[in-house]
Amino acid sequence: MSGKRVLITGATSGLGLATAMLLAERGAEVVMVGRDRTRSNFMRTEVAKGAAGNAPILFLADLSSQADIHRLAERVHGCFSRIDVLINSAAAVFAEREVTPDGFEKTFAVNHLAPLMLTHLELDLVYAAPAGNILTASSEFHSGELDFSNLQGERQCSWLGAYERSKLCNILFTYELSRHLAGSTITANCFSPGPTLTRLGDNMRGLPAAVPWLLKRIVSLLAFPKGAARTPVYVPSSPDLDGVTGKFFMRCRETRTKQITYDTSVAVRLWNLSQALYESRAGAGSRTEQGRQVEGKTISAIFIMTTSLSGGFAFGGRWGIFFTMNLI
Repeated sequence: MSGKRVLITGATSGLGLATAMLLAERGAEVVMVGRDRTRSNFMRTEVAKGAAGNAPILFLADLSSQADIHRLAERVHGCFSRIDVLINSAAAVFAEREVTPDGFEKTFAVNHLAPLMLTHLELDLVYAAPAGNILTASSEFHSGELDFSNLQGERQCSWLGAYERSKLCNILFTYELSRHLAGSTITANCFSPGPTLTRLGDNMRGLPAAVPWLLKRIVSLLAFPKGAARTPVYVPSSPDLDGVTGKFFMRCRETRTKQITYDTSVAVRLWNLSQALYESRAGAGSRTEQGRQVEGKTISAIFIMTTSLSGGFAFGGRWGIFFTMNLI
């Protein structure tokens, strides 16, 4: 990974932060995307302490806002001519159904539409790399069915159902993207970090908050972020995976996903609907035509999110600061 430029969303907490630290230690030039200014600046400094190459660069963005995503994409274009690895690691879960100012259900917006938009907007930079890698973190606990009439919880909504549905969307999109990428130099894969101690779910209140609260106290069931980050580091860095695309990885091994994820008609329908939703909200001044044509195919990319659970523990050293901050 030495000298490679890696953009990671959700890079100031949990899995994304652990991935940023490990990649920086291996010499990658890490581009971190975070939301909270104070926390993001602190974590950028921590990642920089262990960086074997260039110091990490930080961008701030609220990925529930399409306007913020467009601004982020513009700033990244203003700084870089290529991105070697794109890792969309940001994810969220909400106790009740919430709607963003753009009119989308918030779990669907952050976990599915945000990486779709960012990947589309930064696609030319990934294409400029000799061999672009785009990863999506999903979950082995993704839904086994997809009701398009309830895609955003319009008829029935639960926090867990919304989250599992968004993780299924990640996988369907990844597999369809790999088909669009056929013949290009970009690979598209997804993965699950497994149940992991992160801050995901700490924002919830009431009865739904009890689930992550209880799970993060069963330490034997959950991995620490540093261990869970081995897979998103392994996939873009292993020579054994050169050219491997359209796969799902867990614990650094290729793993099959649920049967619905291999239904191309479902994947195409989700692809087209997601594009329509994004384009319907795209501003006149946004970068809506970043797709490149290679041998008649539109080069697309893959979206990464995390399935980690809430938590955080204190240990010594730089990683100790990371785990302690997870409790905040």
